[in-house]
Amino acid sequence: MADPEIDTDDPIKTSYDVFIKPRISSDRQIYVLQFPNRDSKQEYAAKNQSQPLKLRVKQNAGMVEMDVPVDAWRNYDRAKGIQWGDALKKSNVSKGRGSHGLPGGFGIGGAQPAGRGRGRASADDAALIENLLRDYPGAMEREQVLTKQTLGGQTVSTDETNPRYMIGTFRKNQLHFLPVDHVVQMRPQFHHIDALAEQNKANTPRDAPARVQEARAIHMTVKSSIDGEEESTDTMAERIAVTQAEAWKSHRFVDEDTVEAWDAYGGLFVGAEADIDANELLEKVPKLVTSIDDLEYLDAISVPRDEARMSRNKKKDKKGKGRADEESESSESETEDREEDL
Repeated sequence: MADPEIDTDDPIKTSYDVFIKPRISSDRQIYVLQFPNRDSKQEYAAKNQSQPLKLRVKQNAGMVEMDVPVDAWRNYDRAKGIQWGDALKKSNVSKGRGSHGLPGGFGIGGAQPAGRGRGRASADDAALIENLLRDYPGAMEREQVLTKQTLGGQTVSTDETNPRYMIGTFRKNQLHFLPVDHVVQMRPQFHHIDALAEQNKANTPRDAPARVQEARAIHMTVKSSIDGEEESTDTMAERIAVTQAEAWKSHRFVDEDTVEAWDAYGGLFVGAEADIDANELLEKVPKLVTSIDDLEYLDAISVPRDEARMSRNKKKDKKGKGRADEESESSESETEDREEDL
């Protein structure tokens, strides 16, 4: 017997009208930046004194980098900060404001050997650090101190095997969805360490050059599991060349609490361009009509149905039901016979 205290009803508490916007506009894209190494309560924003300084994108290569400020006054190794900051500044001058890692071609075309001995270079670097420590505020103004951290990542490919994401926003009793163009996981990039290693390599004396090894391209073959498609072959050298050839496109970062950010948020709703009232949307916008039925939808998001197995299961169910009906009828007849004997 069912427990009378358990409510078996499942009433609908709230319902929403769902609207889907094809895209935000023809010349704008939606990027979702994920920060797996950052607490969600400590977002990069002005209220946390961590508003991003710069944002740059290599759209064709799918690269995204962002500079966030670092507090160089408290709990900070100033000597290390000067060493990294000065090396990064010199590296940026030689690279033409480029970067390191894959976006920068893994140091290809970096600084050339300067010809100084390692001992002399170490002494000069130590003297430079001492001088900059005496004028620490001035060194920060001249960008000779590492006062930023670079976060970077690569966009997830938008092929058919990867899920497509959408962002949703509420407007009273309406839920508006907007497709996401790119998803990027932003992780710390150690460009300052790469720049220091590059500078140390440049200080290698010319009279004892390191043995130059011949560069070899690593062939990476990607085999498709789909019938009828040809195998595609790509090399790391080609990928580096394409990535390095594309220039960074800088973007201005707008804090989430500014009026400009809230105005952009208003453009995420369906009908925002035509300034249609929320109550008139249902009559103005076209209705979404599906071209597949429920079973086809389940096939699209799950394992396809096996028609032969399903037909066998149906036959088994019918046979089992028939035997159950026969047993029930025989049991009823036996009960009636016993009642007549009594």
